[in-house]
Amino acid sequence: MSSLQQQLLYTFVGTVKLSKDKFLELLEDLIQNQEYTEEEGRRLTMLFTEEVEIFKKDLQMSITQKYEDAKNSIKTPIQQKIDEITKDIQKKVHEFSIQQLLSHTTTTKE
Repeated sequence: MSSLQQQLLYTFVGTVKLSKDKFLELLEDLIQNQEYTEEEGRRLTMLFTEEVEIFKKDLQMSITQKYEDAKNSIKTPIQQKIDEITKDIQKKVHEFSIQQLLSHTTTTKE
């Protein structure tokens, strides 16, 4: 994993941690004010935690995929040279095939 990916992931994890802490504070206040029971608070906390885990995994996969796509779209000088050589070879093979075909056609006519 690249350092950029790690930084993004750590930033996300930090944000989730702060959100979770604030969420738990809010639940405690609601329970103390008897707007929620402890059981409802636990259930909401579990749902929140599960959804955050799912979101975290999706985000990590998305970041990794975008990073790989970006990395693969960048052509290094070596890759550019390989592409040029490959095109040149393909062109020469094509020209050679045409020359052989033409020379074969002229020899069969004679």
